Amino acid sequence: MPEAHATIGEYLAEHEPVLVLWHHLDGLVGHGESRRAAIETLTEPAAFVYLAGVFEGEVVKGGFRQFLSGPSGEFANATLRALREIGAHASLELLEKALAVFPEGVAPADWGARLADLAQSDEGDPRFFEAFDDIYNRYVDAQSPDRVENINALLLDYMKEHAGDRIVA
Repeated sequence: MPEAHATIGEYLAEHEPVLVLWHHLDGLVGHGESRRAAIETLTEPAAFVYLAGVFEGEVVKGGFRQFLSGPSGEFANATLRALREIGAHASLELLEKALAVFPEGVAPADWGARLADLAQSDEGDPRFFEAFDDIYNRYVDAQSPDRVENINALLLDYMKEHAGDRIVA
């Protein structure tokens, strides 16, 4: 794996700049209890790249419910801002609608509270997230012939716009 770089722009010379940067960010953030603190050490542009990448990976693998019910759900509200900043408007709209299962459309950072809200939603409409997953798979997923939004391309453009920004604050 290529060495870690200090600025976002240094990753643009890599063969797959978005992927390489995301993997380095994932290594910095790690997994477990210290994720929030680690994300807070990133600059805002680096955090946006990381959160948008996590969102895409989780939704592609298991849909919106998986994104919201797992550790990534703690950052759902910050992910809204990341998607807005990179210009992922279709994904942003879908996530906003999916967040309607939570009081005032805000996912609790606390995992237990988030799961309780999701369980209550499942009782009311167990198929609530399927519509969002279907739309995402049809119009955003990289494998779709009807794709209208390419998060990887948006992230690459965002990286170019923020080439001079550092990775760690």
